Amino acid sequence: KEPCPINCIYRIAIIIIIMAKATVPMTAEMQQLANDPNFIVEFAVGDPVPELVPQDRKSGIKFSGVYFEKTKRYIMKRARMSKEDVRIFDYETGHVVMVSHHPGKDPYAEFDPLGLNDSGDQHKVQGGEWESACDVTSRDHRMQNFKIRPKHMSRHGRQYIRRPNDETLMNVAKMGKLETQSMRPHFEVCNEQSDDRVYTIIADMMERTFTIKNEQGDDVAQVAKTGKAIIQTAVFGSGTES
Repeated sequence: KEPCPINCIYRIAIIIIIMAKATVPMTAEMQQLANDPNFIVEFAVGDPVPELVPQDRKSGIKFSGVYFEKTKRYIMKRARMSKEDVRIFDYETGHVVMVSHHPGKDPYAEFDPLGLNDSGDQHKVQGGEWESACDVTSRDHRMQNFKIRPKHMSRHGRQYIRRPNDETLMNVAKMGKLETQSMRPHFEVCNEQSDDRVYTIIADMMERTFTIKNEQGDDVAQVAKTGKAIIQTAVFGSGTES
């Protein structure tokens, strides 16, 4: 169960008091916590109104080649049919754009709410630290299908995002706290199978928001739990959408 915002901010206040009395050198993040009250809120629960910077079409990692002239919003919502079934809706139209599902089980192609259907050995995933092995099927002709598979042996739970033909588009992994010099969770997004970092994902302490930054430090995108999900988390211990 996730901590409530009050408890999280209380713990951060204790950390700041300890830092003020400490004689050891502070990281840049600690110094900002001690000197910037606004950063304390961002550190705890994320930036509520991020200023996203428009990106050049030639920059970043290219996949489907779909671009927009203004900020685009999507809603990711867990379906009721199975625990692996997650739908991604267009915020403006309400249409399903993509659906994430267990490998080989497209809920739009078959109805199996109890997960009784055997998809075959070819869809079974062995190893990996994260339980995020899934297929993502497009319901929008502009988008492409892809799949997520874990690296079998990895210190930081590296995940590969691959095209249907197994060509690796990018990989995502956790970053160590010694590397980031931060108490907040960090992830790196690298090109293909390399260690060439293209984006850095920074979560707040409650993991309510995940801010995606490019190598220039620009905020490119943000994933955030909705107000409904926050209420569900407070009441039931988990939310169903973001």
